[in-house]
Amino acid sequence: MGFALFFWISVTWFAMNVPDWMLCYFVPAASLPMPWVHGIFALCLVLAALSGHTLTAVLLQAGRTGSALSVLASGAVCWFALWAFTLDRYLAVGTHEEWLAGTAVHLQESSIVGPMNTVGALQGLAGALPLLLLFRAGRRLRAR
Repeated sequence: MGFALFFWISVTWFAMNVPDWMLCYFVPAASLPMPWVHGIFALCLVLAALSGHTLTAVLLQAGRTGSALSVLASGAVCWFALWAFTLDRYLAVGTHEEWLAGTAVHLQESSIVGPMNTVGALQGLAGALPLLLLFRAGRRLRAR
């Protein structure tokens, strides 16, 4: 759940500064109360994290490691599928109207590329550090 909240915090700047981009241009951000939408996004992230954690823990306790790994794999497949389906929208930065007109700026030429690289690096570290600590803790337990 911690990473879910960290992820939410880390994308808050984008939700407030490039809201149409965050919504993948599916609906004009001006037509929505973005602070509420972003709050609901936090709730969805937390519920997904808790659901995945709980399901994985139950499966591991039941000795069903393969099923637990399938929970992880299905989450990864969903995440990558969402990226694949919306990649063209994430590679263009602008307003809803600019997206529809085809005048949105390419991501690499936009003003958000710096913050996006920073956030991506922080998210990578925030995900890798707990995995490293768990791996090291597991090695210490096996050595005893």
